[in-house]
Amino acid sequence: MEVLETFGVQPILLLAQVVNFTILLLLLKKIAYKPIMKVLDERKHKIETSVRQSEEVVKKLAETESRQKEIIGRAEKESSRIIEETKLAAKKLQEETIANTNIKIEETIIRGKEAIKLERENMADLVAETTKKILGKTLTSKDNEELVKKSLNELKS
Repeated sequence: MEVLETFGVQPILLLAQVVNFTILLLLLKKIAYKPIMKVLDERKHKIETSVRQSEEVVKKLAETESRQKEIIGRAEKESSRIIEETKLAAKKLQEETIANTNIKIEETIIRGKEAIKLERENMADLVAETTKKILGKTLTSKDNEELVKKSLNELKS
């Protein structure tokens, strides 16, 4: 203890300071440390919750993007299918229209040929009658055929 007295330390005061420090430490622990720790724990909990929520949001965003890509892919396939079906329907309609038009053209040509044939026959009869009136006699069938052939050849050229 002499060493302590040499340095000017009084044991009673030292003991009083240790007791005061201990009391102060206990008071600070009860009054300040627990509330500060409680605030820090709450903050830690909030941070952990925020991190968890942000991870969930990132997962949901990734899932949403994946679903979005899937939906867009399906929509593109569907639109391609619809376009192909439309092209095929248009091609089929075009072919049907062309076939119908060709049939109508052929029918018109046949009717035209029949009309021409009928007109030729009428013309042959008209020539025969005109010849009969001009010559005053009826032509024989051989004369009539020659005259019709001659008239038709002249019409063709």
